[in-house]
Amino acid sequence: MATSKQEQLYNEIIEYYDFADKLIQIVENSQDELAEQQFEIIEEAISRFEKCADYLANQYIEYIKTGEADNILESTRSSLQEISAKIEECRNKILILHHKD
Repeated sequence: MATSKQEQLYNEIIEYYDFADKLIQIVENSQDELAEQQFEIIEEAISRFEKCADYLANQYIEYIKTGEADNILESTRSSLQEISAKIEECRNKILILHHKD
């Protein structure tokens, strides 16, 4: 059984799914003429967020079950860096899209 701190950390990992859902809602509710193009840009980012969140959640669950942390720190950092890079890439593409307009 997980402790409250472990459960809290797991819930923080799961927030990446909420972040992806919020991005979708923002674009779907947008009246901007570029909404469809924005959705195409964030679609790839959302896919990456979900894959990283899946990986992080599974790694964390395995860590809680076994207590073994072999390479977990490095792989966690890598996943978080991937998410950060994808957010920045997505942001830059949307800025470029709006500057073309």
